[in-house]
Amino acid sequence: MSARAIIGIVAFCLAGTGVFVGNMLTMAMIGEINRKRREDDLVSYFGFTPQKSLMIFREYRRIYPDGKLHIYEYLALAAAIGGMITVAVCARIIG
Repeated sequence: MSARAIIGIVAFCLAGTGVFVGNMLTMAMIGEINRKRREDDLVSYFGFTPQKSLMIFREYRRIYPDGKLHIYEYLALAAAIGGMITVAVCARIIG
């Protein structure tokens, strides 16, 4: 197996891990937001749109100004994107 294939496999695993961790952190942020909200005004765990994602980040940062989950979410997203770009380079899709 070539070095390019091994790097591609490792990068694919990194991308998958970044997506999984990012999703788990988003769920944790929704849980933290819902703790502070009334029962009839909870954020749903299902259905994501760009507007909903921005609302979750804004609301989390408003309620928890010293919270770190949104920073970890950004790092997980960066790892996922970096892994996907590396996979695309190793598969000779780009570069």
